Amino acid sequence: MTIIDPQKVPAFPVYTLKISEGRESLTLDGAQIPVLDGEDFIEAGKNAIVAKLTSHNLGMVRARAIDEFSGQAWDMIIAATGEVLDLTEQQEAEQAAKARKQRRNKRLMIAGVSTLAVLALGGLGTAVVIANQPAATVPAYTPQGVGATLPAAPPPQHSATAAWSHPTRADATVNMISPDRLLTADPEGTVTGRNPSTGQPVWRGDKAPEDLASIHQGTWAGKPVYAAAERNELRLWPVEMPYDTPSVAPTSIGLEPGQTARTDTHTPYIELGDWYIRVPDRAGTLHDVMIPPGSTVLDVAADGTITTISATKIYTLDNTGKILEEKNFTAPDGATKYPVRVWLLDDTHALLAWDDTERIMGVMNTSTGSMLFSGTPRAIPTATEPLLVDKEAKTAAIGSVGISYNDQAALIDLPTADLSAIHGNLIYANSNNGPVTLDLRKPEAEPKTWANYRAEDPAPALVTDDAVYLVATQLDNTTVYRSNREQ
Repeated sequence: MTIIDPQKVPAFPVYTLKISEGRESLTLDGAQIPVLDGEDFIEAGKNAIVAKLTSHNLGMVRARAIDEFSGQAWDMIIAATGEVLDLTEQQEAEQAAKARKQRRNKRLMIAGVSTLAVLALGGLGTAVVIANQPAATVPAYTPQGVGATLPAAPPPQHSATAAWSHPTRADATVNMISPDRLLTADPEGTVTGRNPSTGQPVWRGDKAPEDLASIHQGTWAGKPVYAAAERNELRLWPVEMPYDTPSVAPTSIGLEPGQTARTDTHTPYIELGDWYIRVPDRAGTLHDVMIPPGSTVLDVAADGTITTISATKIYTLDNTGKILEEKNFTAPDGATKYPVRVWLLDDTHALLAWDDTERIMGVMNTSTGSMLFSGTPRAIPTATEPLLVDKEAKTAAIGSVGISYNDQAALIDLPTADLSAIHGNLIYANSNNGPVTLDLRKPEAEPKTWANYRAEDPAPALVTDDAVYLVATQLDNTTVYRSNREQ
């Protein structure tokens, strides 16, 4: 028999069972579950959860059963062995304890007013006693899906079994939004931030965008946010999540037809057209700003200042559009207008593209306003193609263009492939012959395959110094796996 310790079961994911209002159907995370004649709905749901746990190599999970007719809900923990722990009584006891604590704190607060003078004299000693108390013991997190066999061959020198694995949405990717947080998409439509090493959930947000790579970290009204442009809205999630909150909802800002949002800048903003943009002030209130005609936005800084670039000038504007500074800019030969595309590579470098008399792309040092190098690519990437960047190695790739903006600066035409990840000088991609790598150090960047199981094997969604992250589908179940580097 499996012993279920609620302290060791992550707060999410939470599988959701729904019994229809007419008690005619049962769903698990939106998928229909067959119920046999005479079978109990909850029992059928439990069996479906056990099957899902087994297929995803998970030991146990939290679940919520919702009766849409009565509106009642039951929380439970279900193990892959079939054991169930009903959390309803525990939650009711916790709520009662919380209410008692609130009443006690209120009494203490009233009493504290009358003893303020005493505490002022004895406060130092009191503080020492409190500081020396042992910290609350936090149970160690147990990684989920350990040892699961990867259904696709990882690159050489990586394990064929998972350090951890979790269910994810079909066709999803992953996003290393910061060194200590990896974003993954949940099957139920939320986005989870995980500890990259263990897979432990540390953050969760509602309304995951279709492309997780489109999420960038920025600043809004002085607060760190995750930002993504999705269809007709700009979504902003707070980076910090209260400890007692299962997930955070994004603030959604509607986009009208013809408007687009840009989120790779330090502060997200909205393009309105006709030389107008919409930006937040220090309080987060949106207002319209006219930029110098004939220029396009390079960046909106965390403090609200705006930088734009024209064919010959770089402008710095305050948050209202007043020009604070302008300096000369020397565009590459053949570029006669402002750039048609701008991508920020890191805090001090931007990738620019011109497409007027001829196709030109190059990297600019945004600190100095000077071009590092430029070249003539086979094609200019579209605004919707994903940009892959290794900021430490100063390499990037987008569409059919590879970029090195380190000591070996170069612009390289890439063969046709579906780019998935970049690490150092190696680009990982999916091709008709299976997953491949493209080496930016070689002028031709010819695809190189590695031993795989089949041509349909996916290339890694992310590669780091110590692991690769692979997203693969088996029998309609999609899973993200971490495969550790072995050498």
